[in-house]
Amino acid sequence: MTPSLFRMLDLHEAVERARQRPDGRLFVSDYNGGHPFVADYLGDLAHTPPYRLGDVGRYAALDEDLALRAKIARLHESYDAEPCSPDQVVPAGGASALLGTFCTWLRTTGRTRIHYLPPVYYKFAYFFRRFGIEPVPVAETHAHQPGFDLRLPDERTVLLLTDPVWYTGRRVPKLVLKQLAEWQLATGSLVFVDGTFQYMRWDGGRREDSAALPADLTLRMVCPTKFLSIHGYRCAHLLVPEPLREPLAELHLNLHGDVTLADRLFAHRAADLMLLEGNHRLLDHVRAGHQRLTASGALAAQAPIDTGYFLFARPAAPPERLLALDGRYFELPGHPGYVRINLLNEPALAGLVELCDQRPG
Repeated sequence: MTPSLFRMLDLHEAVERARQRPDGRLFVSDYNGGHPFVADYLGDLAHTPPYRLGDVGRYAALDEDLALRAKIARLHESYDAEPCSPDQVVPAGGASALLGTFCTWLRTTGRTRIHYLPPVYYKFAYFFRRFGIEPVPVAETHAHQPGFDLRLPDERTVLLLTDPVWYTGRRVPKLVLKQLAEWQLATGSLVFVDGTFQYMRWDGGRREDSAALPADLTLRMVCPTKFLSIHGYRCAHLLVPEPLREPLAELHLNLHGDVTLADRLFAHRAADLMLLEGNHRLLDHVRAGHQRLTASGALAAQAPIDTGYFLFARPAAPPERLLALDGRYFELPGHPGYVRINLLNEPALAGLVELCDQRPG
């Protein structure tokens, strides 16, 4: 067993309760944020009720939307320069629903023991505990850290990893992904990539390196609500080996039902936007917030960041004034005083600067 993973789950449940009553503390790790481009990114959805855009008398039937699946496949071929077929796409209403669907599939196919590359999102820990699945780590450190100690099993198994490592905005190195690909081919093991924060590279690159993992042995989750940072809509999809598409799509539909018409329209809009303009304005905005926070002196130290909008840093503010997720929430020992900071949460950034300015002397 891995007590640290379930301890992480307990901590997350505690902070979920605390954030609703922060007792005057500033929640710098907040999941919510905002940016100036929401209306532009939504297009007609920002100004027109969904019932004027589609038939609200019918179920949205997301998985039956062959045009959407084809559009998502074109998006990934365009960005990743790897073949992608509509028969690999499982569209869904949100990342959490897909995580639950995948864990249900693990249990219903008799898998009671899996492996994982730390860290994994706490909802995986939740489902593992509920379903009686034993998660076994294959490393003690995280893939981006110096001295990374990957120890892959000889057995055929299912391995989970998160790319990028969301709390610190770092991508899994290409060398590690190459090792995983070779191991998959040697053992026939499946790899599930939680790519919730993919397609947010700060260097302007579009390709995600995990797209090069063997397509017939890899499942990858992508979340347009994250790479556009418009969380009020629920939109995510899985890219899976073709033989798994139908069973996973059927399981997802029976567990969660159809999405709303608004979510289906957003899924189309998100794919259209990425195929045309992309999300570079959002990423420029994230980088500008990071530069402003750094220049303010509100950070005593910070880890490198190259993707996403979460920064792992040590604020100069007194810790007792903050409500924050530290290394314990990510199976990360060490790094005293470092916490996750949402660079799209303006109240958090402004509050950190204000608390820094209030320091004595």
